[in-house]
Amino acid sequence: MASTPKDRAKQHAKNAARNAAAVNASKNAGKRASDSGDAKNEFRVQSAEFSAGAAAGNQIPEARHVEIAFAGRSNVGKSSLLNMMVQRKSLARTSRTPGRTRQINFFDVSLVGGPTFVFVDLPGYGYAKVSKTEARDWKVLLEDYLQGRTTLRAVVILVDARRGLEQEELDLIEFLQTRPEIQIVMCATKLDKLPLAAQKPRLQELSKDAAVKVIGTSAESGGGRVELWKRLVWIASGEDQSSS
Repeated sequence: MASTPKDRAKQHAKNAARNAAAVNASKNAGKRASDSGDAKNEFRVQSAEFSAGAAAGNQIPEARHVEIAFAGRSNVGKSSLLNMMVQRKSLARTSRTPGRTRQINFFDVSLVGGPTFVFVDLPGYGYAKVSKTEARDWKVLLEDYLQGRTTLRAVVILVDARRGLEQEELDLIEFLQTRPEIQIVMCATKLDKLPLAAQKPRLQELSKDAAVKVIGTSAESGGGRVELWKRLVWIASGEDQSSS
């Protein structure tokens, strides 16, 4: 059912409040790590491996750990971001052909002295040249997963810092608002492709458009990795009760 402008404004305010709480908690976590002198070690990955791929609903594996899904347009740098997060070169395969990922891929990721996550790589959208039937099947698969997965705690939506939010991202945000227990995390990839003076204003603009603080990332330099990990660990802790 389509939401009204009043509903969207209300949800917009709620998302902003939840995001502010997440940002404050992330900052506090970072301060504690810095005070103890182990900020760099806090997010060392103990193990990261592919666990399953699902091209149909009946292939989705049994839920075992907190899941964090990653979504974005084809060629936005999703695989590169996943590899950066786990500090591996080829956990997620990168491709010069947009739309190469044609299934939902699951990766078990464990932090040293921390929790185990399942990173979920969702098929990219926007460029893939597939038939209408295949595109429809993807849509059904993704919506079934996003609506019904009880262990899904957050969806990290990636946008190219140079392109900004487009209709697909706005539609996905609105779709996810039907499940308020799922945190929406926004990442602007390829931030280093912009001039240094333009980066902060761009992030502020994107944050305003999305009603969520956008984390700037660079797979080449590793920029944004620690901030994103702080957010994900906090979400996985289950402390976000602000919307319940």
